[in-house]
Amino acid sequence: MNRELIRILLVEDNLGDAELFQDILDMIPESQTWNVTHVMRLTEALVELERDPVQVILLDLSLPDSQGLQTLVTLREQAPTLPIVVLTALNDEQLAITAVREGAQDYLVKGLVSGGTIARSMFYAIERKKNEIAMQSCLEQERQLREIKSRFISMLSHELRNPLTTILASADLMENLAEELSDQKKREMNRKIKESAGRMNKILNDLVALWHQESLELTSFNPCWFDLPPFCQKLVAEFQIQLDHQCSQRANSIDLIFVSQVKTYPVYLDLNLIEQILTNLISNAIKYSPKGGPVKFELTADFKQVIFQIQDSGIGIPASERDRLFTSFYRASNTKGISGTGLGLSIVKNAVEVQGGTIQVNSEMEKGSTFTVTLPYEVF
Repeated sequence: MNRELIRILLVEDNLGDAELFQDILDMIPESQTWNVTHVMRLTEALVELERDPVQVILLDLSLPDSQGLQTLVTLREQAPTLPIVVLTALNDEQLAITAVREGAQDYLVKGLVSGGTIARSMFYAIERKKNEIAMQSCLEQERQLREIKSRFISMLSHELRNPLTTILASADLMENLAEELSDQKKREMNRKIKESAGRMNKILNDLVALWHQESLELTSFNPCWFDLPPFCQKLVAEFQIQLDHQCSQRANSIDLIFVSQVKTYPVYLDLNLIEQILTNLISNAIKYSPKGGPVKFELTADFKQVIFQIQDSGIGIPASERDRLFTSFYRASNTKGISGTGLGLSIVKNAVEVQGGTIQVNSEMEKGSTFTVTLPYEVF
């Protein structure tokens, strides 16, 4: 048998029984593996549990400050992960059954059990509790998985249905009213189809990225040399074209500003991952600024690292929710009415960390958020 030290908390108000229990342990072969802490009251037991870790609790139900099953219930609430073996003079079968239902791993009656029985009971109790905790962990993981699947299906249905409805409605109008529609109206319908198809394509790309991130496969990392400032300028120009097309649809305009502290800066990074990072952060800055205002993208660099900073004037992020911001499918409580999958920031964080970088966020409600990504200029 394994001779790891087993720390026992003995909660027993009878000094004679406590000494007898210690004598019993001394007589069995495994005695050198025991370390017994003896207390006489429930309150003392609660204090001891906060002070020193134990592996098993041996509990008498009749104590000066607590009687019966309430003693067990109180102790179990204080130490839900510890196995408790009841060792009592009360030879009551119904009480024993109830005690086990209330969380005791075993119920032993003084005078009716040997030292070997007590030792085996404690060992078995420890192992049963480990299995119980493992089972509870599996059940909790299964519950979380079901919840994620439910949220995923709901999100996917909602986020794909809206652009698909737009595509079908626009295509139907162009087919059935082709002769009545002006050229300008046809161009508008065509633009809606393209934008909706692009939105669906982004969702699918995010799902593919999430699959690689959550599966056993490592995120593909293919670094190459490229000049960072021109790449950023090109990306901002593409966003500006989209904003120009959407200006008639938005109640408030977005002023997209790109500032680079360097004119040229070769980096050895993954071009696709950099595009994922910047595309998600800039599109979020625009999306979560429903009242319009400036969205500033600043690029700085030195001899060892590059820094991207994307700042908006949008709705901000509740302080209590920032720790969960990079969790897949998580969306802040103040984003209702704004479309989104809750995948973008999770993908960004993964793309940053794969390249050895960090991401930080500062935010103030109704005043905006600033995301700062720091990456080494060269990654191998």
